Amino acid sequence: ELAGLFLFDEVARLQQEQSVALFLLLVTIASLIIGFLVEGVFWVLKKISPEKKSVNDEGWFRKSFDRGFNAFRDGIFDKMVKASYRWRYVTVAVAVATLLAFVVGPIRGEQVKFVFFPSPESENISAIVVFNTGITEPRALEILGEVETALDVAVSEITEGEEELISAVFTTLGSAGFSRGDNLAQIRVQLTSSEIRTIRTPEIVRAWRKAVPDLAGARRVAIFASRGGPPGRDIEIEILGGDVATLKQAAGRVMPIVSSLEGASGISDDLPFGKPELTMQLTTRGAAFGFTIDEVGRQIRSAFDGAIARRFARGDDEVAIRVSLPETEKGGNRLRNFELRSQQGEYVPLDEVVSFGEKQGFAVVQRKNGKRIVSITGDLNTSIITTEKAIEVLRKTEIPEILQEMNLEYRFTGRNEERAKAFADLSVGVYAALAFIYIILAWVFGNYFKPIAIMLIIPFGIVGAVVGHWILGYKLTILSFIGLLGLAGILVNDSIILVSRLDERLDRGESLFEASAGASRDRLRAVLLTSLTTIGGLIPLMFEKSLQAQFLLPMAITIVFGLALATLLVLFLVPAIIGIGGDINWFLKTLFGERKKLRLQPGE
Repeated sequence: ELAGLFLFDEVARLQQEQSVALFLLLVTIASLIIGFLVEGVFWVLKKISPEKKSVNDEGWFRKSFDRGFNAFRDGIFDKMVKASYRWRYVTVAVAVATLLAFVVGPIRGEQVKFVFFPSPESENISAIVVFNTGITEPRALEILGEVETALDVAVSEITEGEEELISAVFTTLGSAGFSRGDNLAQIRVQLTSSEIRTIRTPEIVRAWRKAVPDLAGARRVAIFASRGGPPGRDIEIEILGGDVATLKQAAGRVMPIVSSLEGASGISDDLPFGKPELTMQLTTRGAAFGFTIDEVGRQIRSAFDGAIARRFARGDDEVAIRVSLPETEKGGNRLRNFELRSQQGEYVPLDEVVSFGEKQGFAVVQRKNGKRIVSITGDLNTSIITTEKAIEVLRKTEIPEILQEMNLEYRFTGRNEERAKAFADLSVGVYAALAFIYIILAWVFGNYFKPIAIMLIIPFGIVGAVVGHWILGYKLTILSFIGLLGLAGILVNDSIILVSRLDERLDRGESLFEASAGASRDRLRAVLLTSLTTIGGLIPLMFEKSLQAQFLLPMAITIVFGLALATLLVLFLVPAIIGIGGDINWFLKTLFGERKKLRLQPGE
């Protein structure tokens, strides 16, 4: 019966595959027939249609547009290019002044701020609850219930019951993130899609923080939104070295300072307290019996965890026989009533060999490169303060003095560390790109100095980028700088078009002045088409309303505004730079001897 079913399935599958193949074959044949029919119809129409005017005859719109464009190119634009060449040093000075005024000024004056990577709006928020040590489980559950109730109250207040914001709530007792412990809990809230709600995630977080009351038994309640993008939090301070108690003390002194930052939220550390620990110290009597603390620990571990008495094979498996004491008592009494076996074979009560003590333990201890470490993390409202500014402020606080006094090391990691790595990689890419551009230009033009004149236009592309971010109210991001790399390639293409035409005019015997002005005039249309088509392709992205696509806008702003302004700089600044190069060439030939005079018109 099974064989019959299998055969039936195989036959059905083969029939289905044959049907699909036959369908595709019929579609292909039908497409070819339709194509031949369309070609035949157009061939017949061309044969029977009367003779029409030449395709080269232009319509009224094209004639009017070309007439107006040529009048602008040969009139105002030509005069402006010639003036920029005659006053070439003033032209370059104005360009440099524009760079300082519209790039250095807004950035140093913090009119245009920098954020490493703008995260899309989060659809998940979390609350980490740290309880006091020794709290009972029923009380911990009551506290979690009050925190969840505060969330419901906050949502009802900001929406007035007219909008659904919460999709699901998950509560975990005994763990929070990577930390484990009975004094920890985490509440994870999944919000509805950011595209369909009108209340933004930061507003929900602020309302929830405000609604949480003071809870007896809760040491700290940290509420924050999840962040996408590169790993790490906005603020992350790693403190390392020393013992665990010292690290926890340092974290307790540093966290209030970090929390005092305007725009900081969700400040916490990853060294939570755990259960109380029972410690043992070898007594003089125990040492007299010949015990060591290692021997005591070995016997206790063997008794309670079990000692392997024998191993034997059973088939392909190895079986271990583990021997341990029976659980006749519970808790600490079982340990205190335990007896140790001395070297002489006598049994001595444990409390005569060691002295007991208690200390507060930790749920988890992090280590990096063999050193104990505690990380203080938090989020920032980047509309108020950026990560770079926050780190600058924290360096000027008493944090360095506190940690130096406690003989501890510290460093800022998180997104600050990721930013440093990203810019290090980006700088390598920039140097490599510039080197390749120079090599290609030198090879194409057969000149080592002309590529420099072309590449000098690249830094001026950032002017439009910064102005665009300033006008639209966006912050510079890592994507803005990546957009600058693409912008540099477009500007170099425009410059190549212009300089190639300049060389053609020089080869025809024109002077440097005539060739420079004529090249800008001849290539005005080509440069505008190159820039306008790129700008037109990116404009739809600039008007994209999707919240998840907002992090791409800085790159689009960089290319659109940078290209719009840099196009003018290419048409006016490149001829001016070429003219300055001609002046330098004339000066060097005058100083060291002249081989061939430049064809300069009088007074130029």
